[in-house]
This record gives sequence, structure tokens and C-alpha cells, in this order.
Amino acid sequence: MIYRNSYFRKELRQAYTENKISTKRKMASALFLGLFSFALYFVFQTLQESVLSDVIPEIMQPSFFSTIYIYIHIAVIFNISYFIIYYDYLFFTEIRKNAWYLLIQMGYSPVIMFFLKLLALIYSVLLTYTVGFGTIIILTFLLKYNFIAAYLPALYIAGMADLLLITILSMTFSLYAKTVINGRYWTFFTAILGFVLKILMGQYEIISNRVAMQNLDTLFNLGISLYWPAALGIMFACCLIGLFRSKSLAMYYNLSLNSTVIPEKTDLIEIGSGTGRDHLLGSKAKKGWGSTIVDTLTTIALIVFICAALVFNLFIILINASTPGQEVTIRGVIPFVFRSNTMEPEIMINDLTYFQKVDHQYPVEEGDIILFEENNVLYVERVIAESDKQLTVDIDNYPPMSQTGAMQKIVTRDNVHGVYTGRSRWLGALILFANTIVGRLLFLLVPAVLLFYQAQIYKYFKKSNNQA
Repeated sequence: MIYRNSYFRKELRQAYTENKISTKRKMASALFLGLFSFALYFVFQTLQESVLSDVIPEIMQPSFFSTIYIYIHIAVIFNISYFIIYYDYLFFTEIRKNAWYLLIQMGYSPVIMFFLKLLALIYSVLLTYTVGFGTIIILTFLLKYNFIAAYLPALYIAGMADLLLITILSMTFSLYAKTVINGRYWTFFTAILGFVLKILMGQYEIISNRVAMQNLDTLFNLGISLYWPAALGIMFACCLIGLFRSKSLAMYYNLSLNSTVIPEKTDLIEIGSGTGRDHLLGSKAKKGWGSTIVDTLTTIALIVFICAALVFNLFIILINASTPGQEVTIRGVIPFVFRSNTMEPEIMINDLTYFQKVDHQYPVEEGDIILFEENNVLYVERVIAESDKQLTVDIDNYPPMSQTGAMQKIVTRDNVHGVYTGRSRWLGALILFANTIVGRLLFLLVPAVLLFYQAQIYKYFKKSNNQA
């Protein structure tokens, strides 16, 4: 219900209370966002010596910048999930339910109704975002990092702009989505659109630079990025489109199924609110092939995910249990997690390396990197010279102030287990994460939950599909 007076307050009190998101729960959500971002930062810190430090150093640094940078992205993910779950309550699906028709006929202004509903949602989103932003700052103080307040305004505005963009886009798309499911798809698409826009406009290069973000003017420098004109133009256009579209939709009345003006012996067709498919009311149609496909795909997806997680856990256990002479071998390849920086830059620390398993007759040449055993310990070094049954090996990367060549050693040919063929930095990082406490819980707990509750999950998707 919409009221002429105090609509803004009424929208906040009623619309969000009805979908069980009260002010207290908004505050709880904001605190959760701050705590979750803070915990996620610690998870990333366990992966310092991995490919992540090279690819996304902005979230790996011991600073306020990293924790807040993580938070503004988590806030976007949270709000997109929030929009998708409560889509039917937050957006303009109420217009299709005739909530605006009589009010407009009575002289209520659709302009005021449109903008106040939009402002009500923006207010709710920014309130949660601001409280969470303050929470992550307070939590980071506990780490005793150097507090640099210069980049806090820039980071806050950058995160706020993302939320405003996806909120306004989602509101506009909801006026064109004929079904709830399609509307949720469009809402997810807004996050992708915002992410792509930031990449194309060079905005990510600015907000991921800790030095550049200390100057607020850099964020709005049009010589570096045109993101702000593009984002503001999109939001302005969406507001105009939404205004005229909502006014047009509210001029039509959707006839209720219980209406008495329907002639007798008239067939009624119901359009599913989920998918837009129509079916004859009262008919007992058989289960269609589409429903069968969804059920089958859901079951297959669960089985594949559970099996993949279990296999990965087994793979990690075997690698961790490897000992000299009993390494894991997969189709003649020995996977080996490299724990040193002695072979950089060819092999980085915590890379998952691959070695071709060889016997004593396999030709090992000068320049090859080999996996060999010495005193019941496995080493990885480069061959710098070779003779009949002996190899001279050395490391590539000597520590500063150390004498080059001090680590040279002679290896007998029989102690060579494998020859280096390649590496995977991302799998190495994944294995490093899986060996942490959080990783252990995630890779073991999630498959276990899915395994024991797969029947309930299957019934949920089946129920959703049938309701559609």
C-alpha cells in the first residue's frame, strides 16, 4: 500500500518489514559484512607466498587499504544476493500486481511514487554499507597497521558508486522483467555490467592503486578514466526510463482470477510468476520435459561437485603424504608442491610443479631441472654439468650476500626421480589454501553437507520448478 503523506517513511517501515529485513537486521547485516571481510582478509594472508601476491597485491598488503578494498567488493556481492532473494519485495513487481493503478486513478503522482521508492531502497543499501564500512575500519585498528586516512574517502565513494549503479539498474530492469526469475537474472546481470564497465573505463586501475587513491581528485580525473561520466549517464538515463515506464505500466490493470466479470464457461490461463509459462487452470497436465531436464541437471551437478571435491581432497592428502621413493605418480607425472624460492623465477614458492618420472636410463641433459633424493630428502635443482653417472646441480636463486655456487652438489644418476616439465601457480595456491584450517573445513564440510542434504536440495529445486 502507498500513501500520499509520509510515503518515504511508510515505504521504509512497511516494505522492508514485510520481507523480514528490519532496521536491526540491517545493522546485523552490516556488522556481518565487516566481520566477514575481515575474516576473508586473514584467509588471503595465509596465501601470501602464492600467485595471488602477484596478481592481486592490493588485497594482500598489511594495510587498511586491503581490508577496505575487500569490503567494498563484498558489499556489492552481498547486495546483489539480497536483491535476488528479496526481488519480489524490493522492486517494481508491485506495479504488475495493481498496487499503483487505483492510486494513479485517484490523482497520486507517479513521479513522486517512483522516486521515493527508489530513494527508500538506496537509503537502506547505503545505511548498511556505511555501517559495515565503519566496522571494517574499527576491526583493522586491532591489527595496529599505519592508519592513512587519505584513501578512506576515495574508497568509500568508489564502493558507494558501485552500489548506486547496481541499485538503479536493477530498479529499471524490474520494470521490463515479466517474471520474477527473469528479473533475478537481470539483477545478476547488473553486477556483471558494472564490473565490465569498470574494466573498460580503466576504473579498476585507479581504485586498486593505493598511492593513487590517497588523492581524491585522482578518482574523478577524466584524463585517466571516463567511468564517472559513463556511470552517471547510465544512472540518469535509467531514472528517466524508469519514470516513464512505471507510469505507463501503472495505467493498466491486471484482471484478478477471482473477478466476477469473467463469463461462464470461459477457460482461464494462468501465467507462472516464475517463468512466464502459461497453463490451463484446473487441468492436470503431466510433468513436462523441461521439468525433467532441470531435475536431471540438478542431480548431475550435485554429484559432479561432490565427487570433484572428494577427489581433490584425496589428491591433497596423497601429495602431503608423499615421501622420497613413494611420490604420487599420475600417468607418469609426479606432482610436487615446491616450498622454496631457490629456483625463482623459473619456479616460484608454493607452485605445483610437474616432473616426468624417469628411470636411470632416461637421458638427463645440462639445463634440465630435476627432482632428486639426497639423505632421504627431496630437492629440486638445475643440472649445470653431467657425466656418465653423475650430475652437477645448483640452485638458480641465491639469497642476497651469499656466494654463488656455494650450493652446488654432485648427484648420482640413480637418485634422480623426475625431470621438470611445467608448473601451475593457481593449483599451487589452491593446495596452499586447502592446507589451511579454513580450507580444510571448506573442502571437507561443503561436500559432507551436500552429501547428507542432497535430497532436501533436490526437493527445493524441484519445488521451485513446479511453482514456476
